[in-house]
Amino acid sequence: MLQMIEETLTAALPGAAIRVADTTGGGDHFEVEITAPQFEGLSRIEQHRLVYDSLGDAVGREIHALALRTRTP
Repeated sequence: MLQMIEETLTAALPGAAIRVADTTGGGDHFEVEITAPQFEGLSRIEQHRLVYDSLGDAVGREIHALALRTRTP
């Protein structure tokens, strides 16, 4: 799941620096840190929405919990 999250976000946000961690070891709770130029000019809510939209249906299914830290370069 870690690899799927990283690959999906890398494809959706080219040039982003992405770090994904499994916070519980169970494969369904994750923390993601993303620094992406695409976040420039977006509110924190809009940045998070972009990430959630990129991950699609996996959030709430395979991904039970997702903690996000988003930044601009």
